[in-house]
Amino acid sequence: MSTATNHQKTNSANAEEVRYFNEYANGIGYINGVRDISAEGKPPRYAAQVSVIQGPADNVHYEYHDLIVGSETALGVILENREAIESDDSKVLIRFNMANPRAKAFIYKQGERAGELGSAIGGFLTRILTLKINNELAYEDNREFDDQAGSRQVANG
Repeated sequence: MSTATNHQKTNSANAEEVRYFNEYANGIGYINGVRDISAEGKPPRYAAQVSVIQGPADNVHYEYHDLIVGSETALGVILENREAIESDDSKVLIRFNMANPRAKAFIYKQGERAGELGSAIGGFLTRILTLKINNELAYEDNREFDDQAGSRQVANG
């Protein structure tokens, strides 16, 4: 009986499927901005600031989300519509999926609350289902796939 070497163990570990446990949420909100959060020598990464709409339709409030764009498809949609997102004359509304929401503290840098502590929801923007610019549909993602159990699921990314 032979024993596996460290090299063989590493290869078999890499061959095993990596599994993650994630929390998912979906919502609707306005993209207020996009910023480059790339680190030097690393691939480009972006974050989107989204004012998520919450509450009853006749009395909504907005919750600030700061989401790292976690899929190439979502990043492509955001970069393609970046001019409208950054324009003061456009309102860009998205229906989206996100992963791993978490509380995130920050300090206001300007305005009447400058220097005060604030909070936001952080996480990963995994999918943009629809994007409207000034109420006109600019993007819609209808991709679907069947999971291994045969139940219909929407695609991420």
